[in-house]
Amino acid sequence: MIEREAQVKIYNEVLGAKGARGKLVRVAAEGFYEIALDVGGKMHTTLLPISTTVVVAAEPEELVATFEVER
Repeated sequence: MIEREAQVKIYNEVLGAKGARGKLVRVAAEGFYEIALDVGGKMHTTLLPISTTVVVAAEPEELVATFEVER
């Protein structure tokens, strides 16, 4: 799960963002992500529609060793 204030990558066709860096501020009940988006080295607050935006955690999940359970 992506936590609030997490560093994220943003993909949004309308904005032309393909892996843009940002920080997830909150998920608004009105159907928007509030994101602090890095534009030219400066952070800008943006509201991006959930329906057309993909938010990916900037850091990959830590792999956890799996084991087989005998049934």
